[in-house]
Amino acid sequence: MENVRKPAVADAFYPGNSTELVEVLDTLFSYSPAPPDIQGELLGLVSPHAGYAYSGVVAAAGYKLLKGKEFDTVIILGPSHQAVFSGIAAYPSGEWETPLGSVPVDDKLVGELVSASRSIFPNTLFHSREHSIEVQIPFLQYILESDFKIVPLLVGAVSMEIIEDAANALIRVLKGRKNWIIIMSSDLYHGYSYEECRLSDSETITHILDMNEEEFYLCIKKGKCEACGYGGIAIGIRTLREIGATNAVLVTYTNSAEVTGNYVGYVVGYASIAFSAIGDKSDHPQLTEEDKKELLEIAKRSVEAAVKGKPLPEFSPSSPRLLEPWGAFVTLKKNGQLRGCIGYIVGLKPLYKTVQDVAVSAALNDPRFPPVTPDELPFLSYEVSVLTPLRRVRDIKEIEVGRHGLLIRKGPYQGLLLPQVAVEESWDRDTFLDHTCLKAGLLPGCWRDPSTEIYSFEAIVFSDEDFK
Repeated sequence: MENVRKPAVADAFYPGNSTELVEVLDTLFSYSPAPPDIQGELLGLVSPHAGYAYSGVVAAAGYKLLKGKEFDTVIILGPSHQAVFSGIAAYPSGEWETPLGSVPVDDKLVGELVSASRSIFPNTLFHSREHSIEVQIPFLQYILESDFKIVPLLVGAVSMEIIEDAANALIRVLKGRKNWIIIMSSDLYHGYSYEECRLSDSETITHILDMNEEEFYLCIKKGKCEACGYGGIAIGIRTLREIGATNAVLVTYTNSAEVTGNYVGYVVGYASIAFSAIGDKSDHPQLTEEDKKELLEIAKRSVEAAVKGKPLPEFSPSSPRLLEPWGAFVTLKKNGQLRGCIGYIVGLKPLYKTVQDVAVSAALNDPRFPPVTPDELPFLSYEVSVLTPLRRVRDIKEIEVGRHGLLIRKGPYQGLLLPQVAVEESWDRDTFLDHTCLKAGLLPGCWRDPSTEIYSFEAIVFSDEDFK
């Protein structure tokens, strides 16, 4: 067959021997966390593309969602790391070979896309050395039990005009078709700071989950978000939303520092995010009273161990709800006074693990306070706030004091206040906004500036005082 695309990164990003590759995939899928329950029709997946030793577990967690499903065509959008060009290079026909066999290109769909778009053009050369699409294919061959075809789309430099054009072409050719899925290949943060990685990836994932490709693109261009495959993600978001996707869920997240245990040096972020068509899924955590007690116990035991210099305890949550990725804050108080408060805005880990991490950080790493000492432990009380996803505020009248927490961003500055703070301080809406500006290191009233971004969220708040 003409246009056989040979593996370019076998024996580098993944094993070049079929037996060894299957063994590696077996290991990755066995070690990867169980994905959340994705209701409705699965339409898309963001998946990382680093070497399997680094991002393979995260990728496998996302691809688990494809088990037992049949897809006639898999559209793969991957960024170009090697060739420099503008637009989207479509591999036009033939097949792609991996150690697990060959997969045919859906040349008919590629032809329709090229005809429907000014930005998508046929090209094989640009694909010849690129890894971002190639590394996804063994996962597909491993998890899908039936035959499928691929549409390899290599994304170069893109503007919003190119993103809209390419997405409109995909929408045109996919509407009416069944049994397809879009894979958006991308790693996240690239840099030299673990803490910066966590903050940047939290911001990036928040924008992807919001399913607004324009806001995501602007966040990338402002340098607040980072994803090497941002063009493909933006194209995918617009396509999926217009076709009917209503829900985006973080499957799992990690980064190279957490994988290797080396927190000094270069760090890359990895996430799997699933998109599905469903209209009634709640964006609020569904926690029982027993779940809340368990989370409080996790926070307390973790803090006590960390403060005493002991290894953190291992937990096996009794409820699948505690495995879902939600943002959370842990607030420590001593004799009723604030003693520490740290959290993740976005759930980058299972909820129970997030609570453990931020509880320890609240005790030891809140820059406003010295680390908690063992003598203080008997006097601490614990409060957990589990957050809903951020929502952009377009009119401040949308903000309800006592119900909403606030996040304000302006330039490099960012500040967050939990909803209970406004109630405890008896603030009205304007005062709440002013104090959120102050928390961001900005002047009161900064929220009136059109360039300031305001986000609201809700929180399920509970403390050990509730169960005494």
